[in-house]
Amino acid sequence: MKFKSLMEQAGLPLTEEKAAEQWREELKNQNISVANDSPFGPFWRTIEALITKPVVKLFNWIAQTVMPDLFIMTASRDALIEKHGPSRNVFIQTGLKAQGLLTFTRISSDGESAIVEGIEVVTDVIGGQVYKLVLLQEAYFKDGQSTAYALAEAVEEGAGFNLPANAYRYFSEQQDGVTVTNSADWLLRPGADSEDTESYRNRIRNVFGTAARWHINSVYKQIIANFHVPIDNIEIETQAPRGPGTANAYIYLDVGAVPSALISAINTHIRDKGHHGLGDDFMVFAMPTQSFNVVAQYSLHTEQDLNAELTAFIESAFRKNAAYKPTRVAHNGEFSISQLISECHEEFEQLKSIKFNIDDIHAQHWLPVLGTLELNRV
Repeated sequence: MKFKSLMEQAGLPLTEEKAAEQWREELKNQNISVANDSPFGPFWRTIEALITKPVVKLFNWIAQTVMPDLFIMTASRDALIEKHGPSRNVFIQTGLKAQGLLTFTRISSDGESAIVEGIEVVTDVIGGQVYKLVLLQEAYFKDGQSTAYALAEAVEEGAGFNLPANAYRYFSEQQDGVTVTNSADWLLRPGADSEDTESYRNRIRNVFGTAARWHINSVYKQIIANFHVPIDNIEIETQAPRGPGTANAYIYLDVGAVPSALISAINTHIRDKGHHGLGDDFMVFAMPTQSFNVVAQYSLHTEQDLNAELTAFIESAFRKNAAYKPTRVAHNGEFSISQLISECHEEFEQLKSIKFNIDDIHAQHWLPVLGTLELNRV
Protein backbone atom coordinates (compact mmCIF):
# COMPACT_ATOMS: atom_id res chain seq x y z
CA MET A 1 0.00 0.00 0.00
CA LYS A 2 1.17 3.54 -0.75
CA PHE A 3 0.90 5.02 2.71
CA LYS A 4 2.78 8.18 1.73
CA SER A 5 0.25 8.93 -0.99
CA LEU A 6 -2.64 8.35 1.40
CA MET A 7 -1.13 10.73 3.95
CA GLU A 8 -0.40 13.34 1.28
CA GLN A 9 -3.99 13.08 0.06
CA ALA A 10 -5.08 13.73 3.66
CA GLY A 11 -3.10 16.98 3.57
CA LEU A 12 -0.15 15.95 5.73
CA PRO A 13 3.20 17.46 4.69
CA LEU A 14 5.78 14.78 3.85
CA THR A 15 8.31 17.13 2.25
CA GLU A 16 9.90 20.30 3.56
CA GLU A 17 8.61 22.22 0.53
CA LYS A 18 5.02 21.14 1.23
CA ALA A 19 5.39 21.98 4.92
CA ALA A 20 6.76 25.46 4.15
CA GLU A 21 3.87 26.02 1.75
CA GLN A 22 1.35 25.09 4.45
CA TRP A 23 3.04 27.32 7.07
CA ARG A 24 2.87 30.29 4.69
CA GLU A 25 -0.79 29.57 3.93
CA GLU A 26 -1.60 29.40 7.63
CA LEU A 27 0.18 32.69 8.32
CA LYS A 28 -1.84 34.25 5.53
CA ASN A 29 -5.09 32.84 7.00
CA GLN A 30 -4.17 34.31 10.38
CA ASN A 31 -3.27 37.71 8.85
CA ILE A 32 0.26 37.44 10.17
CA SER A 33 3.00 39.09 8.18
CA VAL A 34 6.72 38.43 8.45
CA ALA A 35 8.97 41.42 8.04
CA ASN A 36 11.86 39.43 6.60
CA ASP A 37 10.08 36.85 4.43
CA SER A 38 13.26 35.49 2.90
CA PRO A 39 13.66 31.72 3.35
CA PHE A 40 17.15 32.52 4.64
CA GLY A 41 15.87 35.03 7.20
CA PRO A 42 15.95 34.21 10.93
CA PHE A 43 12.19 33.54 11.17
CA TRP A 44 11.97 30.86 8.48
CA ARG A 45 15.30 29.33 9.50
CA THR A 46 13.93 28.95 13.04
CA ILE A 47 10.66 27.47 11.77
CA GLU A 48 12.59 25.04 9.55
CA ALA A 49 14.88 23.90 12.36
CA LEU A 50 12.29 23.64 15.17
CA ILE A 51 9.14 22.61 13.29
CA THR A 52 9.48 21.78 9.60
CA LYS A 53 12.33 19.22 9.72
CA PRO A 54 11.03 17.36 12.84
CA VAL A 55 7.44 17.26 11.54
CA VAL A 56 8.42 16.02 8.09
CA LYS A 57 10.73 13.42 9.63
CA LEU A 58 7.94 12.29 11.99
CA PHE A 59 5.35 11.95 9.21
CA ASN A 60 7.79 10.01 7.01
CA TRP A 61 8.54 7.66 9.92
CA ILE A 62 4.81 7.13 10.42
CA ALA A 63 4.35 6.42 6.69
CA GLN A 64 7.30 4.04 6.47
CA THR A 65 7.07 2.21 9.81
CA VAL A 66 3.96 2.86 11.89
CA MET A 67 1.34 2.68 9.14
CA PRO A 68 2.62 -0.57 7.53
CA ASP A 69 2.90 -2.21 10.95
CA LEU A 70 -0.79 -1.54 11.63
CA PHE A 71 -1.85 -4.00 8.90
CA ILE A 72 -1.04 -7.70 8.72
CA MET A 73 -0.48 -7.55 4.96
CA THR A 74 2.35 -5.01 5.28
CA ALA A 75 3.56 -5.48 8.87
CA SER A 76 7.23 -6.16 9.49
CA ARG A 77 8.38 -9.44 11.04
CA ASP A 78 8.88 -7.78 14.43
CA ALA A 79 5.36 -6.33 14.38
CA LEU A 80 3.92 -9.72 13.39
CA ILE A 81 5.77 -11.51 16.18
CA GLU A 82 5.22 -8.90 18.90
CA LYS A 83 1.70 -7.65 18.11
CA HIS A 84 -0.43 -9.23 15.40
CA GLY A 85 0.36 -12.89 16.05
CA PRO A 86 0.08 -13.00 19.86
CA SER A 87 -3.08 -10.87 19.79
CA ARG A 88 -4.70 -13.63 17.72
CA ASN A 89 -3.12 -16.49 19.65
CA VAL A 90 -0.85 -17.38 16.73
CA PHE A 91 2.82 -17.66 17.64
CA ILE A 92 5.78 -18.01 15.31
CA GLN A 93 7.03 -21.55 14.89
CA THR A 94 10.61 -22.41 15.74
CA GLY A 95 12.57 -24.92 13.70
CA LEU A 96 12.51 -28.67 14.22
CA LYS A 97 15.22 -31.30 13.91
CA ALA A 98 14.26 -34.21 11.69
CA GLN A 99 13.94 -37.58 13.42
CA GLY A 100 13.61 -40.97 11.81
CA LEU A 101 14.57 -44.64 11.79
CA LEU A 102 17.75 -45.76 10.04
CA THR A 103 18.25 -49.29 8.79
CA PHE A 104 21.52 -51.09 9.59
CA THR A 105 22.61 -54.28 7.84
CA ARG A 106 25.62 -56.43 8.76
CA ILE A 107 27.37 -58.97 6.58
CA SER A 108 27.60 -61.68 9.23
CA SER A 109 24.67 -62.52 11.48
CA ASP A 110 26.78 -64.45 13.97
CA GLY A 111 26.90 -63.26 17.57
CA GLU A 112 25.75 -59.99 19.08
CA SER A 113 27.01 -56.55 18.08
CA ALA A 114 25.91 -52.93 18.14
CA ILE A 115 26.42 -49.54 16.56
CA VAL A 116 26.76 -47.26 19.54
CA GLU A 117 24.67 -44.21 20.31
CA GLY A 118 26.17 -40.94 19.08
CA ILE A 119 27.59 -42.24 15.80
CA GLU A 120 26.94 -39.88 12.87
CA VAL A 121 25.45 -40.97 9.54
CA VAL A 122 26.02 -38.66 6.60
CA THR A 123 25.08 -38.03 2.97
CA ASP A 124 27.05 -37.30 -0.16
CA VAL A 125 27.76 -33.64 -0.80
CA ILE A 126 24.46 -32.04 -1.88
CA GLY A 127 24.77 -28.51 -3.16
CA GLY A 128 28.01 -28.01 -1.26
CA GLN A 129 26.66 -29.38 2.04
CA VAL A 130 26.85 -32.72 3.82
CA TYR A 131 23.77 -33.55 5.91
CA LYS A 132 24.33 -35.40 9.17
CA LEU A 133 22.19 -37.46 11.52
CA VAL A 134 23.29 -38.62 14.96
CA LEU A 135 22.06 -41.85 16.55
CA LEU A 136 19.90 -41.29 19.61
CA GLN A 137 20.10 -44.98 20.57
CA GLU A 138 22.31 -47.92 19.76
CA ALA A 139 21.49 -50.19 16.83
CA TYR A 140 21.62 -53.64 18.41
CA PHE A 141 22.01 -56.91 16.49
CA LYS A 142 20.93 -60.09 18.22
CA ASP A 143 22.62 -63.37 17.40
CA GLY A 144 21.35 -64.52 14.01
CA GLN A 145 19.97 -61.09 13.14
CA SER A 146 21.39 -59.21 10.16
CA THR A 147 19.16 -56.12 10.27
CA ALA A 148 18.65 -53.58 13.04
CA TYR A 149 16.92 -50.22 13.36
CA ALA A 150 17.72 -47.16 15.45
CA LEU A 151 16.33 -43.68 15.94
CA ALA A 152 18.44 -40.82 14.59
CA GLU A 153 18.12 -37.06 14.69
CA ALA A 154 19.46 -34.30 12.47
CA VAL A 155 22.35 -32.34 13.93
CA GLU A 156 20.58 -29.10 13.03
CA GLU A 157 17.06 -27.80 12.56
CA GLY A 158 15.69 -27.53 9.07
CA ALA A 159 13.60 -29.07 6.31
CA GLY A 160 16.76 -29.74 4.32
CA PHE A 161 17.29 -32.95 6.30
CA ASN A 162 14.02 -34.50 4.98
CA LEU A 163 15.92 -36.33 2.28
CA PRO A 164 14.62 -39.26 0.18
CA ALA A 165 15.48 -42.93 0.56
CA ASN A 166 19.15 -43.96 0.50
CA ALA A 167 20.43 -40.41 1.00
CA TYR A 168 21.95 -41.20 4.40
CA ARG A 169 24.35 -44.07 3.67
CA TYR A 170 27.77 -43.34 5.14
CA PHE A 171 29.19 -43.54 8.64
CA SER A 172 31.31 -40.61 9.77
CA GLU A 173 33.46 -43.31 11.43
CA GLN A 174 33.70 -46.51 9.43
CA GLN A 175 31.91 -49.51 10.96
CA ASP A 176 33.40 -52.76 9.64
CA GLY A 177 30.95 -55.16 8.10
CA VAL A 178 27.92 -52.90 8.57
CA THR A 179 26.04 -50.69 6.09
CA VAL A 180 23.40 -48.05 6.79
CA THR A 181 20.60 -46.37 4.86
CA ASN A 182 17.28 -44.62 5.30
CA SER A 183 14.18 -46.30 3.89
CA ALA A 184 11.47 -44.67 1.77
CA ASP A 185 9.29 -43.80 4.78
CA TRP A 186 12.03 -43.35 7.34
CA LEU A 187 10.92 -40.03 8.84
CA LEU A 188 9.01 -40.03 12.11
CA ARG A 189 9.16 -36.25 12.54
CA PRO A 190 10.05 -34.12 9.52
CA GLY A 191 12.53 -31.34 10.07
CA ALA A 192 11.34 -27.76 9.65
CA ASP A 193 13.00 -24.38 9.28
CA SER A 194 12.17 -21.53 11.61
CA GLU A 195 9.02 -20.02 10.17
CA ASP A 196 9.66 -17.31 7.60
CA THR A 197 7.80 -14.01 7.66
CA GLU A 198 5.38 -14.75 4.81
CA SER A 199 4.39 -18.16 6.18
CA TYR A 200 3.72 -16.61 9.58
CA ARG A 201 1.76 -13.80 7.94
CA ASN A 202 -0.38 -16.38 6.12
CA ARG A 203 -1.18 -18.23 9.35
CA ILE A 204 -2.17 -14.99 11.07
CA ARG A 205 -4.41 -13.98 8.14
CA ASN A 206 -5.94 -17.45 8.07
CA VAL A 207 -7.09 -17.09 11.67
CA PHE A 208 -9.70 -14.51 10.62
CA GLY A 209 -11.73 -17.35 9.17
CA THR A 210 -11.63 -19.36 12.40
CA ALA A 211 -13.81 -17.06 14.49
CA ALA A 212 -17.03 -18.78 13.47
CA ARG A 213 -18.55 -21.54 15.56
CA TRP A 214 -18.20 -24.04 12.72
CA HIS A 215 -15.14 -26.00 11.63
CA ILE A 216 -14.76 -24.49 8.18
CA ASN A 217 -11.68 -24.80 5.94
CA SER A 218 -9.65 -22.14 7.72
CA VAL A 219 -10.10 -23.87 11.09
CA TYR A 220 -8.76 -27.15 9.78
CA LYS A 221 -5.95 -25.40 7.93
CA GLN A 222 -4.92 -23.71 11.18
CA ILE A 223 -4.91 -27.05 13.00
CA ILE A 224 -2.82 -28.74 10.29
CA ALA A 225 -0.45 -25.75 10.04
CA ASN A 226 0.40 -26.24 13.72
CA PHE A 227 2.23 -29.39 12.58
CA HIS A 228 4.65 -27.24 10.54
CA VAL A 229 2.75 -27.71 7.28
CA PRO A 230 2.64 -24.40 5.33
CA ILE A 231 -0.85 -23.00 4.75
CA ASP A 232 -0.17 -22.85 1.00
CA ASN A 233 0.58 -26.59 1.01
CA ILE A 234 -2.87 -27.59 2.29
CA GLU A 235 -5.76 -28.33 -0.06
CA ILE A 236 -9.18 -29.19 1.38
CA GLU A 237 -11.80 -31.20 -0.50
CA THR A 238 -15.30 -30.50 0.78
CA GLN A 239 -17.48 -32.25 -1.82
CA ALA A 240 -18.42 -35.10 0.55
CA PRO A 241 -15.72 -37.49 -0.71
CA ARG A 242 -16.91 -40.28 1.61
CA GLY A 243 -20.54 -39.24 1.87
CA PRO A 244 -22.41 -36.42 3.69
CA GLY A 245 -20.48 -34.73 6.47
CA THR A 246 -17.07 -35.82 5.15
CA ALA A 247 -14.10 -33.81 3.96
CA ASN A 248 -10.46 -34.49 3.12
CA ALA A 249 -7.29 -32.48 3.39
CA TYR A 250 -4.26 -33.09 1.19
CA ILE A 251 -0.86 -31.84 2.29
CA TYR A 252 2.76 -31.73 1.19
CA LEU A 253 6.00 -30.38 2.65
CA ASP A 254 8.38 -27.77 1.35
CA VAL A 255 11.07 -30.46 1.18
CA GLY A 256 10.66 -34.21 1.12
CA ALA A 257 7.75 -36.62 0.90
CA VAL A 258 5.06 -36.54 3.57
CA PRO A 259 5.85 -39.37 6.02
CA SER A 260 3.08 -41.67 7.18
CA ALA A 261 4.00 -40.82 10.79
CA LEU A 262 3.06 -37.17 10.21
CA ILE A 263 -0.25 -38.11 8.56
CA SER A 264 -1.03 -40.42 11.49
CA ALA A 265 -0.17 -37.73 14.07
CA ILE A 266 -2.41 -35.12 12.41
CA ASN A 267 -5.34 -37.51 11.99
CA THR A 268 -5.03 -38.68 15.58
CA HIS A 269 -5.05 -35.07 16.78
CA ILE A 270 -8.14 -34.17 14.74
CA ARG A 271 -10.18 -37.37 14.83
CA ASP A 272 -9.29 -39.04 18.14
CA LYS A 273 -8.56 -36.06 20.37
CA GLY A 274 -11.71 -34.12 19.55
CA HIS A 275 -10.30 -31.32 17.42
CA HIS A 276 -13.06 -31.49 14.83
CA GLY A 277 -16.54 -30.13 14.33
CA LEU A 278 -19.52 -31.96 15.75
CA GLY A 279 -20.33 -34.82 13.41
CA ASP A 280 -17.43 -34.04 11.07
CA ASP A 281 -15.64 -36.91 9.37
CA PHE A 282 -12.41 -35.21 8.42
CA MET A 283 -9.27 -37.01 7.22
CA VAL A 284 -5.82 -35.86 6.16
CA PHE A 285 -3.83 -37.48 3.34
CA ALA A 286 -0.57 -36.86 1.53
CA MET A 287 -1.11 -34.90 -1.67
CA PRO A 288 -1.34 -37.27 -4.67
CA THR A 289 1.70 -37.11 -6.93
CA GLN A 290 2.44 -37.49 -10.60
CA SER A 291 5.97 -38.44 -11.56
CA PHE A 292 7.97 -37.13 -14.49
CA ASN A 293 11.04 -38.73 -16.03
CA VAL A 294 13.32 -35.81 -16.80
CA VAL A 295 16.27 -35.81 -19.17
CA ALA A 296 18.44 -32.70 -19.47
CA GLN A 297 21.22 -31.97 -21.92
CA TYR A 298 23.66 -29.23 -21.02
CA SER A 299 26.91 -27.66 -22.12
CA LEU A 300 29.41 -25.53 -20.21
CA HIS A 301 31.76 -22.66 -20.91
CA THR A 302 34.48 -24.45 -18.94
CA GLU A 303 35.80 -27.98 -18.42
CA GLN A 304 34.51 -28.03 -14.85
CA ASP A 305 32.15 -30.89 -13.99
CA LEU A 306 28.73 -29.52 -12.99
CA ASN A 307 26.66 -32.72 -13.03
CA ALA A 308 26.23 -33.10 -9.26
CA GLU A 309 25.36 -29.43 -8.72
CA LEU A 310 22.83 -29.33 -11.57
CA THR A 311 21.27 -32.56 -10.33
CA ALA A 312 20.84 -31.13 -6.85
CA PHE A 313 19.41 -27.88 -8.26
CA ILE A 314 16.78 -29.63 -10.39
CA GLU A 315 15.92 -31.99 -7.53
CA SER A 316 15.49 -28.95 -5.31
CA ALA A 317 12.93 -27.55 -7.76
CA PHE A 318 11.01 -30.80 -7.33
CA ARG A 319 11.19 -30.56 -3.51
CA LYS A 320 13.71 -33.37 -3.01
CA ASN A 321 16.25 -31.22 -1.17
CA ALA A 322 16.80 -27.69 0.11
CA ALA A 323 20.32 -27.20 -1.21
CA TYR A 324 19.17 -24.41 -3.54
CA LYS A 325 16.18 -22.09 -3.76
CA PRO A 326 14.70 -22.32 -7.26
CA THR A 327 11.00 -21.89 -7.92
CA ARG A 328 9.49 -25.14 -6.66
CA VAL A 329 6.70 -27.26 -8.08
CA ALA A 330 3.29 -26.88 -6.45
CA HIS A 331 -0.21 -28.28 -6.82
CA ASN A 332 -2.89 -26.56 -8.89
CA GLY A 333 -0.42 -24.40 -10.75
CA GLU A 334 1.96 -24.13 -13.68
CA PHE A 335 5.62 -25.04 -13.34
CA SER A 336 7.56 -23.20 -16.02
CA ILE A 337 10.47 -25.09 -17.58
CA SER A 338 11.73 -21.88 -19.21
CA GLN A 339 11.88 -20.30 -15.75
CA LEU A 340 13.80 -23.33 -14.45
CA ILE A 341 16.28 -22.91 -17.32
CA SER A 342 16.66 -19.22 -16.50
CA GLU A 343 17.26 -19.99 -12.82
CA CYS A 344 19.87 -22.61 -13.74
CA HIS A 345 21.77 -19.95 -15.69
CA GLU A 346 21.49 -17.48 -12.81
CA GLU A 347 22.84 -20.03 -10.33
CA PHE A 348 25.68 -21.42 -12.48
CA GLU A 349 27.55 -18.84 -14.54
CA GLN A 350 29.63 -21.56 -16.22
CA LEU A 351 26.48 -23.06 -17.74
CA LYS A 352 26.32 -22.39 -21.49
CA SER A 353 23.00 -24.03 -22.35
CA ILE A 354 20.53 -26.54 -20.95
CA LYS A 355 17.50 -28.22 -22.53
CA PHE A 356 14.83 -30.45 -21.01
CA ASN A 357 12.73 -33.20 -22.57
CA ILE A 358 9.52 -31.96 -20.93
CA ASP A 359 7.34 -28.90 -21.41
CA ASP A 360 5.70 -26.76 -18.74
CA ILE A 361 3.86 -28.81 -16.13
CA HIS A 362 0.23 -27.86 -15.50
CA ALA A 363 -0.45 -29.46 -12.13
CA GLN A 364 -3.97 -29.92 -10.87
CA HIS A 365 -5.00 -31.74 -7.69
CA TRP A 366 -1.60 -33.41 -7.52
CA LEU A 367 2.05 -32.57 -6.95
CA PRO A 368 4.69 -33.08 -9.65
CA VAL A 369 7.60 -35.27 -8.52
CA LEU A 370 10.70 -36.66 -10.15
CA GLY A 371 10.51 -40.22 -11.38
CA THR A 372 13.99 -40.35 -12.85
CA LEU A 373 16.49 -37.62 -13.61
CA GLU A 374 19.19 -38.03 -16.26
CA LEU A 375 21.73 -35.33 -17.08
CA ASN A 376 23.92 -35.55 -20.19
CA ARG A 377 26.73 -33.15 -20.98
CA VAL A 378 27.13 -32.41 -24.68
